Amino acid sequence: MKIKRYSHHRRRPLYETSLSHHLASLAMATGLILGLALLLIHFAYPQNGFDINRISARDVAVGTFNTFCRMTFAFALSLLVSIPLALLMASTPRLQRVLLPVADILQSVPVLAFFPVVVAFFVVYRAFELAAIFVIFVQMLWNIVFPVIGGLQTIPDDVKSAALVFNVGGLRKFWYITLPAIFPFIVTGSLLAWAQGWTIVIVAEVLHTYIPNGNASQDLLGLGSLLVDSSAKGDNGVFLAALTVMILLIALLNLLVWQPLLHLSQRFRFD
Repeated sequence: MKIKRYSHHRRRPLYETSLSHHLASLAMATGLILGLALLLIHFAYPQNGFDINRISARDVAVGTFNTFCRMTFAFALSLLVSIPLALLMASTPRLQRVLLPVADILQSVPVLAFFPVVVAFFVVYRAFELAAIFVIFVQMLWNIVFPVIGGLQTIPDDVKSAALVFNVGGLRKFWYITLPAIFPFIVTGSLLAWAQGWTIVIVAEVLHTYIPNGNASQDLLGLGSLLVDSSAKGDNGVFLAALTVMILLIALLNLLVWQPLLHLSQRFRFD
């Protein structure tokens, strides 16, 4: 008689992946996008200068990719700055009392108030792309900083005590305790940051209004500049095409990126 042997270890479902795997995949995808962006923006197409009188379907397609890459660059930079900044501000109660009011004041200052100064600085070095990316970055930054600070305050005291008892500190504490705790807040803050980025990219790409004696040929090719310049010129076809593409891109990002990340983040919330 044959005896069936049963394994004591149940096979884990394929969809159960750790946060580190998701973050690694996201980092690889972001790196690939940024690499392609560099190739396209800096080699395959002029960084600035396009003829608003002759807009083709290729211009709309390249403008869409340019805008997406500028947003991605600015978002990646805002993540790199906002998380360490939030950790610093929330590290001690004394720093919170000093830095939080300062950050609140800086957040309240409209980014367009100092945009002409930013443009004037970058125009000296003819770094028009950096001017647009910097302004989008500033607009996104605080939308991630404040949610992350709130997320740090949700870590239960018993979890902090357990980390202290088992001598879990430094990078290990950040990776296994802090990062999973703030991950839901990073996602919600990132969603808000992208929404703010869409509102400012329309202005950030239209540089000629902030350059003395500027003209539309100095604008950066993107969905924002196509919307503004085609509206000023009265070209309803280009305006509707750029607006439709922007709406579709926002919807696709929400469906393919933000909704899955929001569902994933629910697994890391403390009850």
